[in-house]
Amino acid sequence: MRISTPGKAAVGAALGALLLTGTSAGTAQAAPEKYSIAVAQAPAVKTVYAGTDAAASCKINTITVTRTSMCMDVGARVDLLRNGKPVGSATFDVKHSMTLKTNKLKWAESFTVGKARLVNAGGVRVNVSVGGGKGVKTAVKFPQGSTLGPARKGTVGYAAGVGKKKQLAGPASYRFTFTKPGYTPGGFTYKSAKYRCDDMFWGPNKRTKNPGCVFSSVSPVFSLSHSDAKVKQSANHILDAQRKIAGHPGASTPLHRITDEKTINAHRRAMCAKVHNPDPKKYDCDEYPFAASREGGNPNRGSTRIISAGDNRSAGARLGGFYKAQRVLNGDGYYVRIK
Repeated sequence: MRISTPGKAAVGAALGALLLTGTSAGTAQAAPEKYSIAVAQAPAVKTVYAGTDAAASCKINTITVTRTSMCMDVGARVDLLRNGKPVGSATFDVKHSMTLKTNKLKWAESFTVGKARLVNAGGVRVNVSVGGGKGVKTAVKFPQGSTLGPARKGTVGYAAGVGKKKQLAGPASYRFTFTKPGYTPGGFTYKSAKYRCDDMFWGPNKRTKNPGCVFSSVSPVFSLSHSDAKVKQSANHILDAQRKIAGHPGASTPLHRITDEKTINAHRRAMCAKVHNPDPKKYDCDEYPFAASREGGNPNRGSTRIISAGDNRSAGARLGGFYKAQRVLNGDGYYVRIK
């Protein structure tokens, strides 16, 4: 049999057509696949202020704060993407517990990256960093680079530097970074409740309370008992005044401390100058709201009563002690409760 072959021109034309249509060894290469990590962090959208001395308790996606403690539980999801499409996921939450000290500038926090539900997401590693804000140093202890899956625990140590009669405030800032070989890293950040540290309690020559820190957004509660003989008259007056005065200052709405002595004395004069005191050695004019509050000094929205000087001064001393114990500074809100 005799086989005929095409001429050179025909062969060249055929090869050119194959290269143009991409149906031979000269086929154009497909774009390389892209792998990345995307993170959906559910922010702690709700903040709850708990007027209690007990430690704050956690609820998912909530920051719960007392005067000296914070509990925050943040939900998160890590997605593994190939060319922008999900191929795996890990869901978990991060729980924080922070406790401040009212007489120290060092405090601690513990946190847990919770057990993760993994769907084709093995080998994702997590790193954690924490910033304390200006004037606050942090030290993080965490098994950096550990894989998501089992729960992982960590701690943060904080140390604030505050000058004499100075204060600083700010939240902690958390950064979580997730990596996996061959994937572009991903991460998220969020913040704690705002804390405040101060060294504001000074007398003429010396400090009257060591510096310390609180969550100043929480209004603490000053309480007296009308069953306590030493302050019974003060307590009864406060309770009657709170019931009588519109807005129930100190009960339904907070009082706000003031520290300017001229203003405090002016408030006291405005309330008591025209009140008859039968024996100033035995009795005091008691005013509510307190003269040392922004709400004081208004006879139209206040109450006065002549009570035992000893009772009045005992209650005043307790109020001063409360200011120190709870680090109630000028302008801070607080409630007054009679038990």
